[in-house]
Amino acid sequence: MSVVDDATRVESLSVLSRFRADFYDCLPARADTLFDLTDAVLCAEGPVTSLVELSLQSNFRRGHGALYDALARGAVDEERLRSLLVSQLPDEPLMFGVDASTYPRPSAECSPGR
Repeated sequence: MSVVDDATRVESLSVLSRFRADFYDCLPARADTLFDLTDAVLCAEGPVTSLVELSLQSNFRRGHGALYDALARGAVDEERLRSLLVSQLPDEPLMFGVDASTYPRPSAECSPGR
């Protein structure tokens, strides 16, 4: 591994670390548990089907009672979170690739009246 690769990796981890710290600051009440809950959602394998399932994730370091308490009494500073997320957008215009080709799907159901 080259020095350039190491520098890039360090910079990437630094950016991620700053984002996580700023995200934590967006949680004025029950921050520790809500932060762990966010990690559990992001690290869960496959779709999340229940809150109890999240409390069993290895990176959720609290019991299921804390999870429900955080959801009931926790808070998110929405304005601060919105600003944080917008600050992560790239400076260039967003470009999305879309497959607009027509592909016959004879067994697909359509909306009524279409």
